[in-house]
Amino acid sequence: MATVVKTKNAKIIIDPSAALAPVRFGLPPHQLELESLKEYTSKIGAELADSDVVVVTHYHYDHHDPGFRIPTDLYASKLVLVKDPAKNINFSQRIRASKFLKKLKAVEAKVQVVDGQVVQLGDVKLIFSAPVPHGNSTRLGYVLMVRIEEGEEVVSYSSDVEGPLEEYVIDFMCGSRVAIVDGPPTYLVGRAYMKEDIDRAKRNLATLSKCVEVLIVDHHLMRDLSCSEFLKEISTLSNRVPISAAEFLGLKPNLLEARRRELYGVAEEE
Repeated sequence: MATVVKTKNAKIIIDPSAALAPVRFGLPPHQLELESLKEYTSKIGAELADSDVVVVTHYHYDHHDPGFRIPTDLYASKLVLVKDPAKNINFSQRIRASKFLKKLKAVEAKVQVVDGQVVQLGDVKLIFSAPVPHGNSTRLGYVLMVRIEEGEEVVSYSSDVEGPLEEYVIDFMCGSRVAIVDGPPTYLVGRAYMKEDIDRAKRNLATLSKCVEVLIVDHHLMRDLSCSEFLKEISTLSNRVPISAAEFLGLKPNLLEARRRELYGVAEEE
């Protein structure tokens, strides 16, 4: 979900990180996944180095990198707008946030907590949501959404709402020219998610697609090989066609994690 938004006077990078699922289908990341991670964290680091403002919506490692692959000195002297490290946060993220923010302090980054706040940067306004549950429970903590406005141009970003499941998310993003949504984890149905959760996300995405110009659905949804079918269902409900982030960039989605069994040559279970 690492995203760059360029305005007339500033370059903003949101959640500059990437990570791999340590285990999927009982398998560790394939070599192709490891190579891709190395390639893209290098690209993210280059974008971070060239950015003026950094947004960190929460403290999972695929949304912030405490120096594993992306050096924290790239944050030096930058304005870093972050999720509150003490309120509306679960235990593991609180620990991660503390370690990360100490590193940012060491490189003299200008850190500002922005839950529910509005940050004005010249002609650009960054509107941050109230903390929203990470998915269908608060077990994984809370995340922030951000809406970036410059005149009539509006881009909104949902972080890890895993859906959306709440009308608040739709209201927050509605009216955007581009809305970037992380989508529901359809691959977790029967485990951490119920079919009812996925159906609700589908309806909400259909509603959102009608009030934005471009709807990008990615992240959790792209961990399922049937993601294109899910997007077609939204299109049927709304008569609008949502796309993946890769398609927005003119690329073909490369679903490495969802293909992990195939990459290892392991037969799918009956």
